[in-house]
Amino acid sequence: MTYLAAFLFILLCGAAFLLWKNSKKCKQLNMQILELNKQNRATVAKKTKFLATASHDLQQPHQALGLFLASINTEYLDLETSNIIQKAKDAHTATSKLLNQLLDISKLDTAEKPAFKVVALHTLIHSLGLKFMPIAASYGVELRIRQRDAYALTDPIQLERMLTNILLNAFRHAKKANVLLSLRKKTLQGEPHWEIEVYDTGIGIPKDKQKVIFQEFTKLSKPQLTPAGLGLGLAIVKRLSDILEHPVGLRSQLGRGSCFYIMLKATPAPKVIPETPIVDSVIRQRMKVMVINENNMLRESLKTLLASWGCQAKAFPSTSKSLKYTQDNAWVPDALIIDGTLESTHLNLNDLQDIRTLSRQDMPMILITKKSESLFAKEALSFGFTLLQHPIEANTLRDILGER
Repeated sequence: MTYLAAFLFILLCGAAFLLWKNSKKCKQLNMQILELNKQNRATVAKKTKFLATASHDLQQPHQALGLFLASINTEYLDLETSNIIQKAKDAHTATSKLLNQLLDISKLDTAEKPAFKVVALHTLIHSLGLKFMPIAASYGVELRIRQRDAYALTDPIQLERMLTNILLNAFRHAKKANVLLSLRKKTLQGEPHWEIEVYDTGIGIPKDKQKVIFQEFTKLSKPQLTPAGLGLGLAIVKRLSDILEHPVGLRSQLGRGSCFYIMLKATPAPKVIPETPIVDSVIRQRMKVMVINENNMLRESLKTLLASWGCQAKAFPSTSKSLKYTQDNAWVPDALIIDGTLESTHLNLNDLQDIRTLSRQDMPMILITKKSESLFAKEALSFGFTLLQHPIEANTLRDILGER
């Protein structure tokens, strides 16, 4: 028994020594990990500060350059010089988007805490869908919406920002087909959730790219999948996902498209939802709006948007056909919207004068244009049109119509 006790004592001492040694190594490893984390945070902070400072400093001379370019009157210049100036303006617009992306990603690290509140997701999805229908049409894409009553605790501004980046990404990759924005109910770990999904019918994303697509400065290598940007759109989505604690993900198959989704915890509907009375002349007057654009999808998307506001909208491919319809059917518009972003759309000011004569001289007339400095835009402005820069904000369009 004495030998056995001694053996057990030695064994216990050895085990205790090994535990102590391992504990010491664990402490050393933990200290190393903490130091590495500290260095990593310092590196990230330096990178963020550099991006924010560089982007901000670059914006000032860049804005001045834009003002100088805009001040050049190309009306009396030869065609070659005008083309060069237009290319410079296009390049300036492209770099403006890149600078804005850099500022967006740098601001997220220093942004204020999100303002959470119970949000009616179906209302947000509906308004976002109406806002993006004309934008989708400009990409040659049909945006469809599928929704149901759903509520979640979120920051609506930041959530809309996430969805905006995902939708624009989908429009670029949908290959002029369909994009679906939908709400789906899910159960995750026994708790009800809502999944906001954006489906596109593009060529899909390879599996080896799906893990890195949300990383900063990541763009897909295939030319047909490469957006015109720095690859920060989905990185901003991921950063906002972490801030809001709304997980994001991707399901994709090559040749069958992709589905980006955002997951939110479901909350009960508020007991009392205050009704805000609508005081809007567009809805009250059942305003008759004439839309002119030769592209069928663009016409129909704008017509759908107007109909959702209570307008009686009719769309035509040219001014001559719109005038003929007005004369033949005694249908007189209360307002006129011309999408002048397609240079091939034929517009005749004489036809427009006849339409205005049949209606009234102060009829609201809106021209959507990419080039507000063009000769036609200047003529339209002097004719009485209100110019809206493409892409337009739906609320801005509604406000202009509601003022008259």
